Amino acid sequence: MNKQILTFFISCLASVLMMQTAYGNTVVPRVHAKPVADSASNRNAVEKIINTVIKASSTFDVDAVTDLYTPNAVVADEEPPFSWNGPTAGVQWITTVEKTCKDFKLKNFKAKIRDISVYLQTEESIYVVVPVDYTGEIKGDRFDEEGAFTFIFRLVNGHWLIKSQVWVARKGM
Repeated sequence: MNKQILTFFISCLASVLMMQTAYGNTVVPRVHAKPVADSASNRNAVEKIINTVIKASSTFDVDAVTDLYTPNAVVADEEPPFSWNGPTAGVQWITTVEKTCKDFKLKNFKAKIRDISVYLQTEESIYVVVPVDYTGEIKGDRFDEEGAFTFIFRLVNGHWLIKSQVWVARKGM
């Protein structure tokens, strides 16, 4: 068996060497080139998605987030059931946020994004920490919750999509 594996490996190596000899060491360009790490255009695209998600969380606009998550996305938040999975994770999460706001009779619910505190990027992944303040009014009293979202984006078919999104309230830090 080991002799068969070794023979197969040697024949594959020989094929590669013959192709290099016949065609030279020409590098074939990729049809879909990977983005340059930490490029301004990638950062702008990701920030646009983040702004859309945060705004949708306070306006309950599920349509805005429909196509922003990977097929295996995970969203985690402090509201039960605490996590949502799959390409509709964002929709499920916003639906839960809306239900929670209705249950608590939270009015004038607004989100304000503060300056991004962490932005790290490779060719295929982006890690972003986004401080956010949520405000509103419950029975005439001010509601205020500060915290941060941690987003991880993956490049899927040339588009940045949310792989994971986790909310941590300041009180939890």
